Amino acid sequence: MKPSKNKIEREFAFHPERMRRVPPDKRHRASRGETALKNCKLRVTMYLDADVVEYFKRRAAGLNAAPYQTQINSALRRFLAGAEAADDYSHLLKDERFLEAVAERVRAKVR
Repeated sequence: MKPSKNKIEREFAFHPERMRRVPPDKRHRASRGETALKNCKLRVTMYLDADVVEYFKRRAAGLNAAPYQTQINSALRRFLAGAEAADDYSHLLKDERFLEAVAERVRAKVR
């Protein structure tokens, strides 16, 4: 079953009051396969369009908003969750607007 949008938002909501720094002597170095990749952070250098970064930075400037990197990560997770279900196009057959758009395109090609 696909998680609800609210559950995803709650899971990835930023809660600064819950953050605690782990002292160096209490840290644990995980070995390969010991932890889920979802729980590991990886530094990546990449180029994003400036307007995309500015959009997330504006959102991050809001009161109690998550940092922009966290918001980008959450948006990518939502995309991945949707991509898993994207191969099923049966819902399009029930969408009248989609069917009308296809019919119009076919009529235009026939003319």
